[in-house]
Amino acid sequence: MLLMLIISALVVGVSLGLLGAGGSILTVPALMLLLGLDEKTAITSSLLIVSFIAFVGTLTALRHKLLNSKILLWFALLSLPAASIGAQLGAWLPNGIQTQILAIIMLFAAKKLYQPVAVEAGNTISAKRLILAASLTGLVTGLVGVGGGFLIVPALILYAGLNMQQATANSLVLIALNGAVAFSSLHLSNNTTALDWTVIFIMAGVGALAVIAGQKISTHLDQTLLKRCFSILLILVALSLIVQSVKGYF
Repeated sequence: MLLMLIISALVVGVSLGLLGAGGSILTVPALMLLLGLDEKTAITSSLLIVSFIAFVGTLTALRHKLLNSKILLWFALLSLPAASIGAQLGAWLPNGIQTQILAIIMLFAAKKLYQPVAVEAGNTISAKRLILAASLTGLVTGLVGVGGGFLIVPALILYAGLNMQQATANSLVLIALNGAVAFSSLHLSNNTTALDWTVIFIMAGVGALAVIAGQKISTHLDQTLLKRCFSILLILVALSLIVQSVKGYF
């Protein structure tokens, strides 16, 4: 159990370090497939784990003065209520549905990683599109326990005019906030399941350390090849989740 827990934490942490905020999408699958947690427990635990790891990542962003307080405020005001709604919706959904939604999101993310489209910063802030992106990101975070970095980063570049480095840094703050709010919403409404705090603490702690290692390794790797390999991994994991959820009906 301890070995699988450490492996899970390393997978999530290194993925985050190599790929940025989008790597957190593996947290729920790791908790379910490697540690055997049920759907609701895995998603609730993921909200805390991803929030902590993302928070650690923001410390570097603060040191390098990459955060944009105005953009963060507006994005947070829109995404945080959506994260709370998503968490409550997830608690209401029957078992298996959230897993299937997550698998679909993973397949979508895999396609974007395998065939990346060049994203250039917009000249002006597009309020309407930023509202849509913020709301969707918050909803996804609360619903299936992923950070949503693969949605936040392009949105901040396209619709808020940030560059890649700024967008990645600011996305970590939003991921930490969205996850914390979604978890708080579940806790306050008594919709949280019984959590294994040992799993959460080890995943968060080891994952945070692994992020640093992943960031150092990433500078020596071909990013295009890395993203394509990760996209294939996402497809395989998504298919495993679908098989697992279908088995639950029989």
